Amino acid sequence: MYRLPDTLNEDIAKLGLLARDYQEGKVETVQFKAFRVPMGIYEQRKDEVYMVRIRATGGVIFPGQLLAILSIARNHQSGLLHITTRQEIQIQNLSLDEVEPVLRELQQIGLSSKGGGGNTVRNILVSAGSGISSREVFDTTPHAMALTTKLIAEPDSYLLPRKMKIAFSSGDTGVDYAAINDLGLVARRRNGQRGFQVYAGGGGGSKPSVGWEWFDFLPESELYVVAEALKKMFSEQGNRKNKHKARIRYIFYKLGAEEALRLLREYYEEARKTTPPFVLSRSEEAQPASPPVALRDTVAGAGFEAWKKQYVFAQKQAGRHAVTIPFLHGNVPLTDAAWLEKMRNLLHFVSLFGNDTIRFTTTQHIQLRHIPAEALPELYALVRDVAPETSAPLLANSIVSCTGADTCRLGITLSKGLAAAIRRELLNASLPELDRLADARIRISGCPNSCGQQLWADIGFAGKALHNDRVYPGYQVYLAADRTERPRLATPVGSINARDIPRFTVRLLKAYLETEHAPSLTAYLEGEGRRKAIDLLAEYAAIPSFDEDKNYYFDWGADAVFSIVNRGTPECSAGLFDMIELDLNHIREHRKTLETETVPEKVNALLYEILYAAARMLLVTRGAEPKNVAGTFDLFLHHFVDSGLVEDRYRDLVATAVTRPPSGFVARREEIYSLADAVIELYQNMDDSLQFKNVKPQPAAVEIHASAPAAEPLFRDLRGVACPMNFVHVKMQLATMQPGEILEILLDDGAPIANVPGSVRNEGHQVLAQTPVENYWKVVIKKKI
Repeated sequence: MYRLPDTLNEDIAKLGLLARDYQEGKVETVQFKAFRVPMGIYEQRKDEVYMVRIRATGGVIFPGQLLAILSIARNHQSGLLHITTRQEIQIQNLSLDEVEPVLRELQQIGLSSKGGGGNTVRNILVSAGSGISSREVFDTTPHAMALTTKLIAEPDSYLLPRKMKIAFSSGDTGVDYAAINDLGLVARRRNGQRGFQVYAGGGGGSKPSVGWEWFDFLPESELYVVAEALKKMFSEQGNRKNKHKARIRYIFYKLGAEEALRLLREYYEEARKTTPPFVLSRSEEAQPASPPVALRDTVAGAGFEAWKKQYVFAQKQAGRHAVTIPFLHGNVPLTDAAWLEKMRNLLHFVSLFGNDTIRFTTTQHIQLRHIPAEALPELYALVRDVAPETSAPLLANSIVSCTGADTCRLGITLSKGLAAAIRRELLNASLPELDRLADARIRISGCPNSCGQQLWADIGFAGKALHNDRVYPGYQVYLAADRTERPRLATPVGSINARDIPRFTVRLLKAYLETEHAPSLTAYLEGEGRRKAIDLLAEYAAIPSFDEDKNYYFDWGADAVFSIVNRGTPECSAGLFDMIELDLNHIREHRKTLETETVPEKVNALLYEILYAAARMLLVTRGAEPKNVAGTFDLFLHHFVDSGLVEDRYRDLVATAVTRPPSGFVARREEIYSLADAVIELYQNMDDSLQFKNVKPQPAAVEIHASAPAAEPLFRDLRGVACPMNFVHVKMQLATMQPGEILEILLDDGAPIANVPGSVRNEGHQVLAQTPVENYWKVVIKKKI
């Protein structure tokens, strides 16, 4: 277990003092939040209801500690524990008065929440099979524990530009989570020496990426050095002005991979001069479980063999087994006293086999380990009392979702409700050979962030707002992440309304199970399954009107019509960047295809598509809406070439595309590539006001609504302008204004009023008023000071 930081007593005392001052109005909300969040204390969706996120490195928790957490939560009126996808556990639904006592009691059992949130080094992940898998290179649990102890004791670990996530892979199933964390360490052996393959800069959320390989082999002794080097580089080079561009991967985007890695090597060499080597002491190595104990003679009940097949696997330690106990959505409810007593009985039984017997998993389950074969019948009886869900296939119980809009202030959709709906559809469908999908990953996030790990899934969903004449819940669909030796994020294939997702998922899985030649679900979804998914999405694209079927306008588990007002990140800004990323992806995909394409006609067509995507890609940032293909090129010439944002030498190339059919571009291949690179570079250097470096922002050119009077300064009539273009106009107008100036806009009812004000607030501006006027709204905005 990690060692608690020496400052923890003082930290808890300060939190308690600030909490009392906050309740008495002596300190501002912002001041209190700035201290409590890095301490792992989050306010949930309901005001003044809090959650304590407990650090559990690699998911490791001792039976006695978990027993104590059950009591702590109950004694402080929590009623709910939640296992996270980062292998932690949260005590939820606490009043502020209960938080300080909870932290004190956790400290007494060797646990802490410090670093559980904010701009800190977060909980470190370890492969679920680490220490017990016959395929692992070596157990990385003690390395994660030692690194946790070091980092949480260092003050600069709490002063980073943004959160820093670390993951270890024991090498038993490829690189896995090491590829999508800020620092990823994959166990390797070379010439009899233990070490790590090291990745840097991986992550989900906006502009996601797998990590860049920093070292193909790093000696084990250099573990502390790489962590210190990356932390210092992040601290000094990270973006502290814009939290949306503050993760480590943005340093790579800004500098380019080659320069970022060169800079990292400099920090590494400096860190070697002052950072002590990592030495794995015997006390830190994973200890074997306690000797077998006397067990009662238990006859295995009905379903025992089916349970073993799905939920039990043999360890590399002879005669020992690991057992998965599923908890739907990671929730451990504490309100039923009878159930709680059964859970305590289970934990007492597990404790007979030692401390190293429980881990939280990234699938939000509990994994038991070091269970003797002869104990399995008795354990089965105890597990069945605690988790009757074990009668269902493992996949149905392993659909991972973030907490979503139920409790998260950034949530757009009710991701847990969707997970439950998919589970019901799977169980009702009676799919053949569902056991084949025990290791499949279905992951759901309630917003574009990656708390639900949708980018690291076979089938992933990210919540978003869709709209026709009304806003309704929907999801972006992702397929086929590669988590092996050549990591690749899942790729987006389209959007779908929330109501049809369970049917979509079951039909896609059924098609795979009926396909004999597909070696794995991932391989299927990379090829034939991708085409099947796109066909299904097209089938579900049109939804009934609100009058025809109101269910499509209610989220799963909701009792009110879907709305994203006051739901954190609105859809306007996401939609804006979705539009840009669509063209960016087209450019990249077409260039990749051209690496092997030789047919002249096809080469010409692909080059024209690259040119078209490059011309269209950033028009949205100028508020320009082309009516046709020729208009796209004309507007690009006006907004980017005439303005000097793009060099004049490309004028003839673009003008050629305006005046004649797409032909004759094969000879201009390098010129087209160069133009596309210039546009991509502009995008990478775009600031938050949609302006480009060293270019004076220009006022947004807005077409005035025909029925409105001529626009006065600081007034924009945006009726008839759809999302996200209305938001673009607002951003561009605000960029020309002085701090504190007032802007009045008119917006249509529906998606515009549901999205634009929230997007404006997220930019730091103040919305002074939202007033309905007949069938539109008047919104008054004060530019941030």
